[in-house]
Amino acid sequence: MIHIVNGDVVGNKIRDIDGEIIVWREMYDFGPLSLEWSKEELLQRRAAFFEDRLEIPSTIFISNCVKQNNLLSNISTKEEVVLWFEHDRFDQTMLMYLISELSVLGIVNISMISINQYPGIHPFQGLGQLSSEQLIALLDSKKELSTDEILEAISGWIAYNSKDAEEYKRWIHNTPHFLPFLLPFFQEHNSYFPSLKTGLNEVEYLSLSLIHEGNRQFYELFKKVTEKRVNDGLSDFHLTAILNELMKGPNPLIMTNQPLPNYADSVSNAKLEITSAGCEVLNEKLNRMDLVGIDWWIGGVHMYKKV
Repeated sequence: MIHIVNGDVVGNKIRDIDGEIIVWREMYDFGPLSLEWSKEELLQRRAAFFEDRLEIPSTIFISNCVKQNNLLSNISTKEEVVLWFEHDRFDQTMLMYLISELSVLGIVNISMISINQYPGIHPFQGLGQLSSEQLIALLDSKKELSTDEILEAISGWIAYNSKDAEEYKRWIHNTPHFLPFLLPFFQEHNSYFPSLKTGLNEVEYLSLSLIHEGNRQFYELFKKVTEKRVNDGLSDFHLTAILNELMKGPNPLIMTNQPLPNYADSVSNAKLEITSAGCEVLNEKLNRMDLVGIDWWIGGVHMYKKV
């Protein structure tokens, strides 16, 4: 039995479980994606993106991705693979990728442990909140994925990677839905696209609003944002990358007294301030696109406007 989990926290907590554990470390909830690229081109583009936005050395990013994909390739088609993923955006993108890749490799015995709540834990944000004993006990509830569920994940991954911003909407309406949390993920996907009125997506708008209200220390802001966006699985690095985009050019929407968290320095006491331009965007008097532009990926959709 092979267990694939999101991140080292869960991997370490179930280290005594029967079977091999593969810890998956990738961030498919942002960064460039396209099924039109070769695997090598995809890897190079994503490595360059994360090196630019989060200072993750491209050599480290590429090495990690190659190693984990080699681990997938070495799984026997006779093995049962158990996927441990919760309901949020971060995990659902990873789940789609892994089911698609496992299917290409001819692995059909795929089971899943996927929950969005746990007795006594409120709010439930992820499997990492559970103890080792609680996690291992979940193995009794694992469910073998049906052909319909596998096909839904594969078609969802194709839609998510599409450069057509309307493709995911067609997927919502035209695809039969069987997986417990994939449809809700896609129903909220639009919140990551910029508003016509402000040029901000909902996470950006919420962040600017909270900074304007006085939530200026980065980790205080991160806590507030993740409390309000509990289904996103938003990481501090993802929020860093989002906020850094709003500080570009001659008319930034926010300013900070020191760098936000990144790979080289994962802890930051940075304090953020909203600028007059940021206030004007919040009040819908100016548009982010005209002030800082955009160069961002939402699944396979590349939003680009240079100022």
